[in-house]
Amino acid sequence: MYLPLDGPALNEALSVSSAVEVKAGASKLDERKVITIQPIDGDIWFGFSSSDLSTKGSLIKQGQYFLIECSDQLAAYVQADSGTVDVRISEIA
Repeated sequence: MYLPLDGPALNEALSVSSAVEVKAGASKLDERKVITIQPIDGDIWFGFSSSDLSTKGSLIKQGQYFLIECSDQLAAYVQADSGTVDVRISEIA
């Protein structure tokens, strides 16, 4: 059964260097169904553990738009490949 995305939704700009949890605000959006990630000025690593992202995670290139179904029960993390990267995050319920 298909359940439409009917909100709420949040957007956030994050400055990412070391591993941080993907969330738009102080906590994950209740009943979120989708997250989107877009690094603006550098490459980042994505994964479901905050450790070893650069060796076990997936690389998201600068400007790439990444969308994944991800409930509020599942933690997701991003980390800059180098330096600090401006990353845009959306959570949609």
